[in-house]
Amino acid sequence: MFLGYIHSFRALAILFIVAGHAIDFFTWPQDSADIERLLRIVMSNGSVLFVFIAGYLFQHLAVKYQHKKYFINKLKNVIVPYLLVSIPAIVVFVFFMTRETVWPGFYDNAPWQQVIYFYLTGFHLAPLWFIPMISLFYLIAPLLVYADKTRYFYWLLPIAIIVSCFVSRGLPLQSFVHFFSVYMLGMYCSHFKVQLNDKLSQKQVLVTLALFILGCVLYEFYMMAGTMTYVNYIQKIAMSAFFVGLLYRLGEKTNYKLIHTIANASFGVFFIHSYVLTASKMACEKLFGAKVAGSLLLYPILTLSILLICVAIIVAMQKLLGTRSRYLVGS
Repeated sequence: MFLGYIHSFRALAILFIVAGHAIDFFTWPQDSADIERLLRIVMSNGSVLFVFIAGYLFQHLAVKYQHKKYFINKLKNVIVPYLLVSIPAIVVFVFFMTRETVWPGFYDNAPWQQVIYFYLTGFHLAPLWFIPMISLFYLIAPLLVYADKTRYFYWLLPIAIIVSCFVSRGLPLQSFVHFFSVYMLGMYCSHFKVQLNDKLSQKQVLVTLALFILGCVLYEFYMMAGTMTYVNYIQKIAMSAFFVGLLYRLGEKTNYKLIHTIANASFGVFFIHSYVLTASKMACEKLFGAKVAGSLLLYPILTLSILLICVAIIVAMQKLLGTRSRYLVGS
């Protein structure tokens, strides 16, 4: 059964992903420091939404799960595009430039080792750390299908969320531990969708979740240092539940061609948006001689522009290559 509200959620999630990375396109003046920090708290960490959706759809489709078919599908639609899309960035950061996000001593390794380490970690391009991490969920898919059928699996969800609050993102295995709870939450919300959707879509529940999210934002802004804290993780978990309820409540009101197009292209946008952002940043720096100063006016304009440019590229590739476009960009 097609889940329209989750399809719309995919479009919203990729908007958060692009918006989170678009913050670094700008240089933020000192008098805009609070704006920048607030944007990072609200818009960054959109990967939580993406992982939630992945868990939701995995459980929803688990009824027709077949080991061989599942792994071949992930190989063709995720791993192969990852290998291909990574090539330009890996060539640049192995042979021409150094990558600041790698660990000390990384460049003491031989070039072929650097290539392997980049592929295993995804550190060569800002969003691509996600693929080695989510691949670990693919590897344990048979266990998750079995666990979904057991009686007590979802009783572990509160413990998993607590673990996620103490284990931050890092290398793929550490990120896997960090995101396991939200993947599990997605599975839980799908498993019990018949009971949960009506509750989550109630006006009083949506208002309560919205106030809780606002409380998390204010607490992190005023009471904590940094922006990728455990409070932000909890905020994004609550946001996942909020968007499921809201989009389920809206139903056919979100049935717009643009939303469907963005949702269909979302995984491809995930793969290429960092390239488009980087190219746009370099073009602006060459044109203006420096990074553009950030503002609440330019930020949403840039975010939507990058998103729509990426969607246009994906749609063009789909028309040019047909279903083979999945091998290149995953959409």
